[in-house]
Amino acid sequence: MTNPLATAELAIYAVLALPVLFVLVRHGLPGLPGWIYLFAFCTLRIVGGALSMNPGSTSGNIISNIGLSPLLLAVSGVLHEGRTYRIAHTKAQLEWILVLFFHIIVVGGIALLGVGSSALQSATPKSSDIQLVEAGIAILTVSWVILCVWTTLSILMRNDVPPSETQRLGTKMVFCVLFALPFIGIRVLYSLVALCTRKSYLNPVTGSITIRVLLGFLPELIPTIMFIAVGIATQNIRKVSGEKRDNGEFRQSSEEIGV
Repeated sequence: MTNPLATAELAIYAVLALPVLFVLVRHGLPGLPGWIYLFAFCTLRIVGGALSMNPGSTSGNIISNIGLSPLLLAVSGVLHEGRTYRIAHTKAQLEWILVLFFHIIVVGGIALLGVGSSALQSATPKSSDIQLVEAGIAILTVSWVILCVWTTLSILMRNDVPPSETQRLGTKMVFCVLFALPFIGIRVLYSLVALCTRKSYLNPVTGSITIRVLLGFLPELIPTIMFIAVGIATQNIRKVSGEKRDNGEFRQSSEEIGV
């Protein structure tokens, strides 16, 4: 019997991947860490949907779990881009160190989760495999908490310069992350409970359709649509930032020559 939710997931994310590519091109290099991972997330959901159409597929279950990692990395990338434009005088080197540190945490968690989930599908799973899965999803949960703290601090930080259009657009991106985090938290906690309790009705591929929709499908879809919307709304942020920088340099040069 075909999995209807998997079919819907495949179709929806195949459509959403197109505007994500558009946003990726429009935001350019400053937005690369966020939008490239959001596209990777859409791709994984397309592949996972295709594999999960067969209820007996174990690969779909694995991809469903590891698909959280590009979503978390996408959030950190969008937050990083928003901070870059919102907060004046950010230290680029420190920002990239924070992004790299977060990537290491997520990659470590998803590596444990992937290895453990794959081993659990074998004919002779071990107790250590369960421990790997639990450790992996626990690390991903911690990474979500880190994002919550990071986002809150980004909003509380004050600028010592007059507000500008660039800062307004950057602030819009940061607040988008803030509103998306509760939905992503629901999805992460769902995986945490499902993997730690191993209840059949919580299975992300074969479990209760109601639980899968409310705790798995929608908490991923809503943030994805939110990010696409804010990406399109701020598609000119790089151009606006460039114009501001050029005008600032012009004023500085004019003051130096006494104009």
